[in-house]
Amino acid sequence: MNIGAVIKELRRNKGIKQEELADILQVSVQTVSRWENEVNYPDLSMLPQLSAFFQVTTDYLLGVERSNTMAKLLKTVETFEVNSKQEAEEMLLKFRGGEQFPILKAHEIMEVEGKIILEVTKEFNADVDNMKFE
Repeated sequence: MNIGAVIKELRRNKGIKQEELADILQVSVQTVSRWENEVNYPDLSMLPQLSAFFQVTTDYLLGVERSNTMAKLLKTVETFEVNSKQEAEEMLLKFRGGEQFPILKAHEIMEVEGKIILEVTKEFNADVDNMKFE
């Protein structure tokens, strides 16, 4: 798959029009149309913005395929400093209420030196090349 087709597929999956994507990326509608129809390609400086917006890797956008021997991301532990225990609980609700991927496996809310810390453990068990970032 080429980058134009990938952008088109990702945009449609998000349920947005070319106009909306153009506004978000601060480019013209014609630019998005040209990408999707492969008249031209996004500038290299646009790749990080596209990958961040669509929550995919730049490799995915570019159609880079890796061998099956690549490492797999199994688990992450993320630590957040929040303003209150209530804010930590609200974040947990978002982690639980989102997509099934990644899976929230454990969490801990603690106070360290007067700061509220939320630590979450997520399990992925997915190919790094094909994962979408949250």
